Amino acid sequence: MKELKVVQPPTPATKPMLDVAVGPHWRHGKGLAQIHQRWVIALVPAMLASFYFFGPASLRIFGMCVVFAICLDFLSEKLAPSRDLTSNWSSVVLALLLAFMLPLNAPWWLILVGCFFMVIVGKKMFGGVGAHPAHPAVLSLAILHLSWPGRMDNTDALKHLDWSASLIEPLRLLKTLGTSAESQYQLTDLLLGRQVAGTAEGMVIFILIGGIFLLAMREIQWQLPLGFIVGLLGTATALHMSNPEVFATPMFYLLSGGTVFMGFFLITDHTTSPVNRVPMFLCGILAGVLLILIRGYSKHIDGIVYAVLLVNLCSPLMDMIKSKVKGGGNE
Repeated sequence: MKELKVVQPPTPATKPMLDVAVGPHWRHGKGLAQIHQRWVIALVPAMLASFYFFGPASLRIFGMCVVFAICLDFLSEKLAPSRDLTSNWSSVVLALLLAFMLPLNAPWWLILVGCFFMVIVGKKMFGGVGAHPAHPAVLSLAILHLSWPGRMDNTDALKHLDWSASLIEPLRLLKTLGTSAESQYQLTDLLLGRQVAGTAEGMVIFILIGGIFLLAMREIQWQLPLGFIVGLLGTATALHMSNPEVFATPMFYLLSGGTVFMGFFLITDHTTSPVNRVPMFLCGILAGVLLILIRGYSKHIDGIVYAVLLVNLCSPLMDMIKSKVKGGGNE
């Protein structure tokens, strides 16, 4: 007669547990550190171009942003431990993104304040990577613009440069002279970064190289930048055709300032961008439309900060747009 074996039910110690991690819920098979390291690699071409044009002054901005951000992240982790570890490189990426948009002559205390609002307020207080509702670097930049507008003047920061390009921001000159300002700039100069902008946000072709790298590595999805370009060019074309004396050509808007930087590195942030494919494309279109409307009808010169923050607020609602699952129930 065979002996019966009693099977014990799984105890809490042996029962498999469902590990539910914080968002974003993209399954890549690699850790956050590797993802963020690839973002750093993607930013290197524009950083080298900035160093070529501006010299050690650009390295000062990059270095101080990274050091301040890492120190603040580390101190925050010691005081209030969380799953958003300093070793995941998220603060390094955010620091570089902020540095790209800061003026070249930003004082150390302004950089420190910006990193504080970015790391502590914008990221840590909301739970870290996967939890913040707005892009921390853009949120910090908005605070700096509202608090110290005189210190955030890119034209004043680069007035000492000795080059043939106009020493005034293209979009600022457009506000003053209308579309005749386009004759002051060569599109090749704008493409190569020979324009007044932040420390590295105007290095258009080099930012584009980094964006293509992220697309090739599948670190960002093509729907967002494509939707952004479609929305921006479509809106700019319509406005230019309606009033060609006030609104510039679409290519001038695309190559001026940090437009390309916004399309590939700001609205594509994993935490603040939609997850589903169609909402990604719609979110990109909305970002492009908002950017042109802000530039054309408001007193703000660039408008990237406000366009990104508005799109971040719309992202959760847009992510509710998804295809209906078929085949279940009585179908």
